[in-house]
Order: sequence, then C-alpha cells, then structure tokens
Amino acid sequence: MKAVEQNKDLVEVRLATKNNLYRIAEMTRALTIHLGAFEWTVENHLKHVTRRFLNPRYIHIVAVKGKEIIGFTGAELKSTRTAYMMKGYVEPQHRRKGVMCLMEAMLIETLKKKGINKIDLRVDSNNKEGKNTWVALGYKTIKEVMRKQI
Repeated sequence: MKAVEQNKDLVEVRLATKNNLYRIAEMTRALTIHLGAFEWTVENHLKHVTRRFLNPRYIHIVAVKGKEIIGFTGAELKSTRTAYMMKGYVEPQHRRKGVMCLMEAMLIETLKKKGINKIDLRVDSNNKEGKNTWVALGYKTIKEVMRKQI
C-alpha cells in the first residue's frame, strides 16, 4: 500500500476488493463515454469487471481518498513475462496530482513480484490526455493500429 498527500488528504493506493467493483464499473462507464466508445450501463460494466476480478490472471488497483475511490487501473497476465495494462482512470478533479503515477507504480511492483518484465497497453488515438500520461510514465509507442469501419 502506498500513499501520497493530495490537498492535505492522503491518497491510498491498494489492491481492489470485491466491495470496490461497483465503483470501478461506474468509472469504467465514465471513461468509455468520455472516449466516445460503447455506452454500456454500469450494470453491464459490473458484470465484465466482476468476471475479470474473479480470474487470477487479472490485477485491479484502486486509489482511495478518504472513503472515496478516485481512480483505478489494472493488468492482465498474458504470459510468464508479459502483462497487458487494462483501463486506467482518475476522476477529473484529482488528475495531474500523481494519482495515476502511484497506481502504476504499485501495479509494476505487483507484476515484478510475479516475474513480469514487460507491460503493454493500448491507448485510443483520440485520448490525448491518456497518451500524455503514459508517455510521462515511460511508455513508448511500438506500433500503431489502424481501423476502417465497414
């Protein structure tokens, strides 16, 4: 567990619990709407998040300020050496204060303990803020994916 002072309140970063899944689903919905992606209900996101939470290949990290979950991220173990970072989200009023950096650091620490030495992620091309965050955390673009709707 790691913590940082943010606006005189402590932000705790820890592994998610089952009780945190509804809040993660709410934030996942907010992220997908923000990105202009599919608009599932919170309940649909909750089913998806719960399936992943119950699978030992997935790790879920949350940031908590007071009693409120203000961010989440996680990863899927893809092989014995590689993980895939899932969505990452911090509530708008808490952004640019080091919260994602703390969550990513805990995630990396957890993955290293499992023998993982590489993490991949995908960023939507229209998510400039997200891409800037990942670049600032040391991620590099290794390939781009193009798509055509047919």
